[in-house]
Amino acid sequence: MEIVKLTNGTEAVVAEYKEQLIKDYEGNPFIECLPNILSPKQVIEQLAYYPTFDPNERLLEPYMRVHLLQRLFQYFQPTHEHIRLEQAISTMLRNGYVDRNPFSPSYVRWKIGEMREGRVSQNPCPLQNSSSKSLTLIGISGSGKTSSLAKIISLTPQVIVHSKYRCLDFPRYQISHLRIEAPYDGSLKALCLQFFMTIDALLGTNYMERYGNGHKSTNIMIPIISKLLQNIGLGILIIDEIQHLSIAKSGGSGAILNFLTTLINTANIPIIIVGTPKSLNVLQSEFRQARRSFSGHGNFFWDRLQKDASWDLFLSGLWKYQWIQIPVELTDEISSILYDETQGIPDVVVKLFMMIQVKAISSGKETISGPLIRKVAKEQLKLIQPMMDALRKGRTTELLNYQDIIMPDVTEFVNKEQSQIQVRTFIKETQERSEVRQKQVSDLRTEAGIRMQLLGLTEKQADEYIGKAMRKQPGIIELDKLVQEAYLFWMNKGNEQKEISKVGLRESECDLRMIVRLGSKEGLSAYEALKKACMIRNDFECTE
Repeated sequence: MEIVKLTNGTEAVVAEYKEQLIKDYEGNPFIECLPNILSPKQVIEQLAYYPTFDPNERLLEPYMRVHLLQRLFQYFQPTHEHIRLEQAISTMLRNGYVDRNPFSPSYVRWKIGEMREGRVSQNPCPLQNSSSKSLTLIGISGSGKTSSLAKIISLTPQVIVHSKYRCLDFPRYQISHLRIEAPYDGSLKALCLQFFMTIDALLGTNYMERYGNGHKSTNIMIPIISKLLQNIGLGILIIDEIQHLSIAKSGGSGAILNFLTTLINTANIPIIIVGTPKSLNVLQSEFRQARRSFSGHGNFFWDRLQKDASWDLFLSGLWKYQWIQIPVELTDEISSILYDETQGIPDVVVKLFMMIQVKAISSGKETISGPLIRKVAKEQLKLIQPMMDALRKGRTTELLNYQDIIMPDVTEFVNKEQSQIQVRTFIKETQERSEVRQKQVSDLRTEAGIRMQLLGLTEKQADEYIGKAMRKQPGIIELDKLVQEAYLFWMNKGNEQKEISKVGLRESECDLRMIVRLGSKEGLSAYEALKKACMIRNDFECTE
């Protein structure tokens, strides 16, 4: 697969045409350049991702292991629902291109008719069957619908570059999928501007500057967008966060749904609608035409994991990623506790598993237990407890009252716990350094005592003078120097008790500070000590 970079830096795949086993897909460059249709086994192999893990990493310092826990977010375990969704999208993508084969005589005649009219024809594409060109994907936040959809569509290159097809010039960009987010205010104009900006970001074009500069109304922009999406060979249009339309001003959601319906019916572009249960209030409203259009390929209710084989598969794969020093086996009890606290919502499971390990590391316990799971869940999942209770008790209709499941800020939790880890690490390192220093001092003192005894001192004398030498120079670490200092103390024993003599003062004894200090030990004031040492003369009292 040859990769090229467009002028704006976007990576695109150079089209390579493959022989098709299905006759309906033959002779269509938009289909022949797509990856081969995957078997269920291949879907699992392509989607599954298991981060690297080395048991020896458990021996790393706590602050290092907290960083390793970020790998949990990469974990992805496909289930039968992923296979079903991939097959539906694969079918939609190819069937959407069947009726838009750029080399089909009927399609060419239809496009010529459009160009003559100078507008988007209200007549649908030839042979089109709009009821099979749409799909709704509804699920609570954290269930994995968005991440699953992103992984599935990533199996197909987004931008494909054509140049020649069967010896015929075919200079064309093909965009296999395009994701647009429904505007919060239900503004159709905002949605149109998103189309221009998203396409410009992919292809380096300037449609936003040409058509979205504020001088054109939505009535003008809509047919432009319809033609544009056909010209770029769009395979599937994804409209995400459709629940935003539930709070749109009157008429806003209707205008957007009608626009999307037009794209399905006239441009023949498959559309995937994605949202939370709250979006059902929009899709099940009075827009009957929209309801029919958005249920063609089925409604996918992306539910949480049920406590069955799918849950066991997901959790057993996740469970091996334990970076605590005392890993535990996955038991039925732990599995049941985790399911009860997360209700099988994959995103919640992964984040709670991560926070449990962080807590185990920061507390120094380095293991997982049922009570720890309950404690962390109670403290960190407070915001989603109403939704968890609704799921536990089967009150699924209450989920319509929640626009989103707001997960706790995992980063904030990790940072807080990491500060405790840093404090514990500092205390531990300080204690270790202190113990090492104490051992070094003890060993140094023992060795110095042995040498002092070899010089003729008793064990008691050796210990006394070594102690004096170490108090005089606390940082002394060299054995020879310590023995030398201690031996000098022994040789000069009693010197500090001698009176300050007027005669034969050594140079060090002429230091005024020394004289005052020694005089203080005799109860003399500074003046008296200096006078006694002949440093203060009074009537020539002191003579040489």
